[in-house]
Order: sequence, then structure tokens, then C-alpha cells
Amino acid sequence: MLIVAENAKFGWYDNLIAKKVKKYCTKLQINTDLMVVEEPTGEILTQIRNLSRDYDCIIYFSRLGDLQRFENIHLCKVVMSYAKNVEMLASEFGTTNFQMHLDLKKSFDELFSRSKKIKINCPLGTNLLGECSEIFSNKDDVSVRRFPMVVHSPISASTLSGTIVVKNFITSSGSSFYSPSYIKLIEAVKFKIENGIVKSISGNEEDVKKIDNHYNYVSKKYKIDKDVIHSWHCGIHGGLLTDTINKKDPDYWSNTVFGNPKYLHFHTCGNYAPGEICLMVENQTIVLDTKKLWDSGKILYSNFPIFFPNIDKWPTLLSL
Repeated sequence: MLIVAENAKFGWYDNLIAKKVKKYCTKLQINTDLMVVEEPTGEILTQIRNLSRDYDCIIYFSRLGDLQRFENIHLCKVVMSYAKNVEMLASEFGTTNFQMHLDLKKSFDELFSRSKKIKINCPLGTNLLGECSEIFSNKDDVSVRRFPMVVHSPISASTLSGTIVVKNFITSSGSSFYSPSYIKLIEAVKFKIENGIVKSISGNEEDVKKIDNHYNYVSKKYKIDKDVIHSWHCGIHGGLLTDTINKKDPDYWSNTVFGNPKYLHFHTCGNYAPGEICLMVENQTIVLDTKKLWDSGKILYSNFPIFFPNIDKWPTLLSL
């Protein structure tokens, strides 16, 4: 086992979680090495890829594990941890049975694949209509195993039209490492969407200018289409306590809370998942065909029989 731990000075992971896991691996008689890394770079990722042939499994307590997560670049099993400190690992977020959320994700993916029409709203004024035209899912929808499992598979945004309203921050998707990774908004801004394409942005003049500059910067850096909204997903893990997550670093905040059910995460800037810039919507309401799946950030399992076997098998699901 190789445990890759990001230096705690960057504020994303504490300096205990990797050591605790290494200690436990040793207790289980698993030969384990610990590698401390600095901020994510392609060079370090290449170095670890070359090392991967010498290990059976790599666990990332580092943003590195999220880079290129849709590409199979390692030569062994890889686990990306979204538990970023000892408290998160010891909470319901880290200790709830992993299989429960794998089963739940499968049910969500099947439900979306069966549905036709979708409507998305939020209290700020988000209002989108479209179809469940494509679900980006397969046996393992990313090459890296994620712990905990926190989202359903991405749903195509190519048929969505209407308005997305975002407040506070616009941040990175965590797919690549660039700086500045976020912009702070003075007021809520509106993105006018037509069939998954951003047609206009309205709001505070200074905010709109900053957003334009940021999207131009990121799209030119990676040579991607800045106007595409590729897909979206919601969080599905109610054990993630968002009130305890520090907002001092908005990029850290958004790339941590996205697994909570009260957040919907749009993949934008790039015609691929997860894009390079995310738009976060809070307390979303989602209607599939004629029934609500989410109501103000709460999953309505009782409206869809597909979830009944999950609840029977995992009764703790309703208490999260």
C-alpha cells in the first residue's frame, strides 16, 4: 500500500488522517509506505504513476487523487479519499457502510436512465427544463475509486434550458490545478442557458466582468469551450456535515460540500466531465417527469419505489 498525503500546510487535509490509516494498515499486516506531497502538479502525478507498478493499492489523501480522475493513469487500484481529516473519517461520513452508497448510486443512475423530463429549481431563481438524455455512467464511472461514494453519475446538461443562479463564489471543479481557482461574487448572478450552452450572464457589472475574465482565462489555458455546460450531479451522502466545513478557502469548501444532498454541482467550461469550473446550486428542487426527487435539498425517497430495497437493506439511510 502507498498512502499519498498532501502537506497539511495547504489546508486541504490534516496531518493526522494519513498517519492514522497507515498505523491501521500496519496493524492489519499490510506493508504500507507514506509519501508526503506538496501542491498538485502533473510532475508529481507522473512520478506516482511510475511508482504504482510496485503497489497493490494507492490511497490519496491529497487533491492529486482527483486530477485526471476520469483517466486510468495508474497501474494499480487507486482510492481517492473525500474524508479530509480525522473528524470526517470518524463521523457518519466516513463510517457509514460503503456499500450502502454504492447501492444508492446504482438506484439513482437507474432512475435517471428511466426518466424523460426533468425540472430543476432553487430558492435563488434557478429554473431549468430539459430531458434525461444521457447518463455518464458505467461500472466504475471514474477510474479512481472514491471514498466515500458521494454523488450519482453525471447527467447530461445538453438539453437543459433556462436560468442558473449562483451566489458567493464560482470555483474550480478540482479536475485540474490552476490559480486563481475561484472568484468571489458581490451579488447573485444569472447564467442564461440554452440547450446546455451559456448564452449570457447578468448581474452586478463587476461580477459579470470577473466571470467573463475567469472563464476566458481557464478556457484558454486548457484550450476548451468556455460556454459548454457538460453535465450535473447532486450529492447523495447525508452524513457529510456541511456546517463544519471552513469557507475561508472557497475552492476547498466547494470541493468538499458537493457530496451533501443539498447541493447540485454543474460541470462547466469544457465539453467533458467534470469541466474545469463548477457552478454550485443550493437547496435544489428536482422534478423527474411528474414527481419530486429533491425538495429544497432533501431527497424524497418515498416518491420512488426504486429506493425501497435500499431502505429495507440499509435502514440507517433515512437517518443521515
